Amino acid sequence: MQSLSYYEVEMPVYQGIIGSRHVLVADWHIEGVLPDGRCFYITVRKGFIFDGASIPRFLWRLCGHPMEVPRVAAALAHDWIYASHAVDRKTADAIYREICRKLRIIWLRRSVEYRTLRLVGGAAWYSHGPSDVTFARSHGAIEIEKGTTTNG
Repeated sequence: MQSLSYYEVEMPVYQGIIGSRHVLVADWHIEGVLPDGRCFYITVRKGFIFDGASIPRFLWRLCGHPMEVPRVAAALAHDWIYASHAVDRKTADAIYREICRKLRIIWLRRSVEYRTLRLVGGAAWYSHGPSDVTFARSHGAIEIEKGTTTNG
């Protein structure tokens, strides 16, 4: 399968399986730099099951469909991190926002989505039990390197 890139981000290759659930059909990788200077490297492996951005239907007009390209890349990374609990929730949400910035999603949309994650994302974070964590961790990895920040 040929991969599609959106700006500097390779889009994941996936297919629908049932309802809003999709399965990754090829390994996918993304990297970036958080505002505090930390670099992140994420790999999600083929076979991971995800449902895209958990956007309430009433916000679809503002933010778009949960599996919309290019946001699906940020949603996949975020779904994997939430399921794996590989980093804390605040870092997971910051990574989502950074990937959206790399995708050049407009400031208003990514701000609404980020603030919504911070406000109500806890329900999704805590919904993952031990079997979800084990499955996710067997289907991906994350590395975060300590960065440096400079003050103007």
